[in-house]
Amino acid sequence: MGDYLLYIVLAAAALIYVALIVFRVVRNKKRKAKELHEEKVEKNLDIVDDVRYTMETNPVEENNDVNITFVKEDYILKQGAPVTVSVNGELKPGKYIVLSTDENQESFNIRIGIYVREYRHNQEIVLAEDDTICAVSGSIILR
Repeated sequence: MGDYLLYIVLAAAALIYVALIVFRVVRNKKRKAKELHEEKVEKNLDIVDDVRYTMETNPVEENNDVNITFVKEDYILKQGAPVTVSVNGELKPGKYIVLSTDENQESFNIRIGIYVREYRHNQEIVLAEDDTICAVSGSIILR
């Protein structure tokens, strides 16, 4: 009977130990999720399944003039420097707003893949995984 009591006590101790480990893992996961959510709200971004979505929608002043601003989450695409879109890279797949870096230039050319197309300031584009994007006529900002 003494051996059974010892086994019961050891089993109970093991269960308590496993429960504490599970509790710590769940608590840390919730804490990280909360920190990530606060960071996304602060940066005005939403990242779903490693795809970046911008919640900023108004880079135009009230009188329809170009409003060029640069915030920390923006990506500057330099003229003639192709960048490949990647989940693990600097430029993630998702929806972006293209902004001119020159306030006198409201339209500009961008190469996505092998096609060059004219875009306008404050126009939305969608970039997919492994797309190659290159600013052709001047540097631009992706927000």
